[in-house]
Amino acid sequence: MRTSKSGWYTASTSRFYSADLPRVFALFNDPASWPVEQPQRLIKTETNVRLGYSFANASRVDISFETIRAGLYRVNVVHEHLHNKDELTWAANYWNVLLENIFSRLMCEPVIAATAYGKINMFFRVGPLLESGYHQVASLYQSVDLPETVVVEPASDWSVSAAGPIGQDHLDAVPTDAKNLVVKAAKALAKAAGIRRAMPIKFALHKTVPVAGGMGGGSADAAAAILAVEKAWGLELSDQVKFEAAAKIGADVPFALVGGAAAGVGIGDELRPVRQATELHWVLVPNDFGLSTPKVYAELDRLRSERGLYPRYVPQATISLQLEAALAIGASAEEIAPLLHNDLQEAAVSLRPELQTILDLHEQVYALTAIVSGSGPTVAMLARDAFDAITIASRVRTYGYQAIVTSSPARPAQLVN
Repeated sequence: MRTSKSGWYTASTSRFYSADLPRVFALFNDPASWPVEQPQRLIKTETNVRLGYSFANASRVDISFETIRAGLYRVNVVHEHLHNKDELTWAANYWNVLLENIFSRLMCEPVIAATAYGKINMFFRVGPLLESGYHQVASLYQSVDLPETVVVEPASDWSVSAAGPIGQDHLDAVPTDAKNLVVKAAKALAKAAGIRRAMPIKFALHKTVPVAGGMGGGSADAAAAILAVEKAWGLELSDQVKFEAAAKIGADVPFALVGGAAAGVGIGDELRPVRQATELHWVLVPNDFGLSTPKVYAELDRLRSERGLYPRYVPQATISLQLEAALAIGASAEEIAPLLHNDLQEAAVSLRPELQTILDLHEQVYALTAIVSGSGPTVAMLARDAFDAITIASRVRTYGYQAIVTSSPARPAQLVN
C-alpha cells in the first residue's frame, strides 16, 4: 500500500499460478464469473499480457501477467485512485478473494516462492584491507523496490533458470549451475541446519535488478532462496541460523534478508537497523557492462597506494552520523543529497571512465545528485519526489541511457503466495 502526492491510495498484490497462461488470462478476462462485484468497464486489454478495469468509485486496476518459466506465471495487481483507507481495505479484500477463487478454479499446484529486494549504498566508506582478503567497510544500505523472486521445486538435480525484464544480455549472465548464489544458499542452509544430504532444488528466478550492477541482485536471490528452501524442506529455523547461513554466502546477503535501511560494518555483514522517516525516490541508470567487485576494490587499493595510503593501514571506516540523523528526522531529499558518498566510486570510474559522463548527467536532467551504487556500474540519481523521478527518467532516456524508477526503503525478504 502507498499514497501518492495527491493523497490517493494504491493497493498492490500478486499471486503465482502453475497453469497454462491462456487459461489464467481467460479467467481474469471474465468478470461475469467472478465471485465479487464486477468492474464498471474494461479499459485495457493485451492478450496474455495485461488487463485494465475501472470501477464505479472512479478507481482503476492494472493486471499484468509475468512468465516465471513455462507453466508458471505471476499475476500482478495494482489498484490505483483509491480515495481513502476504507476503499483501500475494500480493494485488498476484493483481490484476495478473487485471486484465491481463481487459484481454486484452476486447481493449481502449490507454489513455494520468496521475494527479496535489490539495494543501493547511500554511503560507503572503505577501511583497511584485512587478512581475510576482505576490506573493513562502513555502509548505509537502502533496499529499493526492485524485487527478486525465487521459486523452488524439488528435483533430481540442482538447476537454475532466469527470466525477467532486465534484458537478455543480463539474463544470459546469470549462472545456471552450482555457481549461482541460490544453490550456495541452499547448501549453506542445509549445513547450518545439520542436514547431511540436501534434497536438490530446481530454482526459477524472476529478476528485476540488473546483473553485476552493484545493486545486490544476486544477494537478494540468495536471501529469497534461504526462505523458500526452508519452506520446501519443511524446516523451522531461527533467524540466527538463517543469518549465519546468509553471511557465509556473501557480505550483502544478510542485509537482503532484513531489507529496509541499515548500517553495515565489519565486512558489511554486521547490521543494525536505521530509522528512516521518509521515502526516497531514485532513478537508476544501469549499464550493459559489468564491474567485478574484487577488481574495483583492487583498483581502490592501487589508487590509494599511489597516494602513499597503504591499504592495510588506512583508517577504520565509520558511518556518517549526519546522514543517519537526517534520515531519522525525515529530512528532505534536498537536505540528504549532499550527504551521499561512495569510496568505491573513484575506482569504478578509473576502470570505466564513461561512468563519469553519467554522473555528470544529473545536472542536465535536474536530479539532486548522482552516485555510483556499491562497486558499480549502476548510477543512482536522487529525485525530489516520485513525480520528479518519473520526469528525470524520461530525460535520461533522451540521452540514450536506460532508466529505472524506484523508491526506498523496501520490505524485508518474505515468502509469497
